[in-house]
Amino acid sequence: MRTKLSIAAILLAALMVMLGCTKPSEKAPPPAPAGPVPVTVLFFNDLHGHLLPFTVKQDDGSKAEVGGIARMATIIRGVRDENAGKGVKTLVVIAGDILQGTPLSTVFHGKPDVEALNQIGIDAMVVGNHEFDFGLQNFLDLRTLAQFPIISGNIVYRDSNQPLCAPTATIKINDQLALSFVGVTTKELMYTTKPDNVARLSVTDPLAAAKQNYELVKAQGPVILLSHSKASTDEEIATAIPELAAIIGGHDQILLNPRKLVGAVPVFQAFEKGKYVGRIDLSIDPATKHATLTAWTYIPVTSAVADDPAIAALVNGYQSQLDAKFKEVIGSSAVFLDGERERVRYEETNLGDFVTDVMREYTSADVALLNAGSLRASIDDGPITLDAIFKTMPYENELMTVDLTGAELMAALTRGVSGARQDEDGGFLHVSGLKLKVRDKAPEDVTVGGQPLDLQKTYKVAITDFMSSGGDGYQMFVGKPALKTGLPLRELLVDTIRQRGRITTEKEGRIERVE
Repeated sequence: MRTKLSIAAILLAALMVMLGCTKPSEKAPPPAPAGPVPVTVLFFNDLHGHLLPFTVKQDDGSKAEVGGIARMATIIRGVRDENAGKGVKTLVVIAGDILQGTPLSTVFHGKPDVEALNQIGIDAMVVGNHEFDFGLQNFLDLRTLAQFPIISGNIVYRDSNQPLCAPTATIKINDQLALSFVGVTTKELMYTTKPDNVARLSVTDPLAAAKQNYELVKAQGPVILLSHSKASTDEEIATAIPELAAIIGGHDQILLNPRKLVGAVPVFQAFEKGKYVGRIDLSIDPATKHATLTAWTYIPVTSAVADDPAIAALVNGYQSQLDAKFKEVIGSSAVFLDGERERVRYEETNLGDFVTDVMREYTSADVALLNAGSLRASIDDGPITLDAIFKTMPYENELMTVDLTGAELMAALTRGVSGARQDEDGGFLHVSGLKLKVRDKAPEDVTVGGQPLDLQKTYKVAITDFMSSGGDGYQMFVGKPALKTGLPLRELLVDTIRQRGRITTEKEGRIERVE
């Protein structure tokens, strides 16, 4: 009798798969229990192509290996297996920006990233601003490749006002309950990727989109905002929609530990580059469909975590195609070239000095300006590989020169120093050929070539095509006649390092902040 029942159960399960009621890799939702329903949500954000483990410098000066998508997969599988034994549903979501930041992501335009996520099994992902760094069509191709919903409620086609993506993703917990995710994307999308990449798109108000789409799904069960916006925007949405079960954020690349509480809404963010997998545990009341946060944590992704064999094989297969090219040593550095986000986006660093000097040297410009958002990683002292350069500058920036009056140059510098340290402003400017002091978010005592800035004089200024098209808020460059040099900045860095052999750049006091 027991054998007959097992065969019948197997046939029933197979029939459900054939009818599309469930996926082969998933169990059917359990019947609704009488008591509270537990659910676990795992999450991460701003992976930025870091599929392989990488080394970070710690506060005490030591180095540690962190991250790696194969380790993250092991953590996720472990939680799923533990929860499955208890009859608890586990969901996995991403708060945007899986692309751009490593050669592996850049060379293959995000394909290995999405294939790895497909194998892990993702329930929803919100669109990040860097999902368009390889163009709109590449994003659409990756969305087709993805076996999970990629959502955003506030990105529309400019000409038709039609949505680019579904605004929400709803996952069934049992026969009576579902958990919904409402997606919103930062309005900074329009100037934090090349404007040509998003020329066909517009970004509407994330707050209005969140409120509208919350109303559409709230009757089915609890709602979580899956956001790739500024933390300040998330707080506004939490205030406007106090019934949200939680907000899972990205974009700022911060670790909200402890979690932030805005009214009754808990807000989470799991830092960056796969250094942590976030976890929240909810208890849902079947009668009211209200979710209560019962526990939360951030799980560090360290070398103590074993690789998931299948994910490791996938990533290593792609990496092997790059090894010969990107492991080539092109020179060395006598110093640590500082591209750490908390410093490079607020203060002068020797990496910013080095790159802007290269820009000025190759263009014979009076001044070179570079937005800090172009620099995505530090370069360690010691041998420099091609891989390191691609990590530091993953973008294909072309050098351009533009003639600016002293007054126009002052306007650009004013934009460049307008952010506070906590803003981690990608528009902060690194400079070559000039010096300045900064007082109360305003430039003063500006000198060019050792002489006071002349507001009437015209200066030849080297910038990137990204800045020339208004990227990172530099609208003063839009429409200005600019000379395209045809010089790719990343390749110039490679050539310079090859020629010099050894980099010794130190900070020169070009930018002085006066308290």
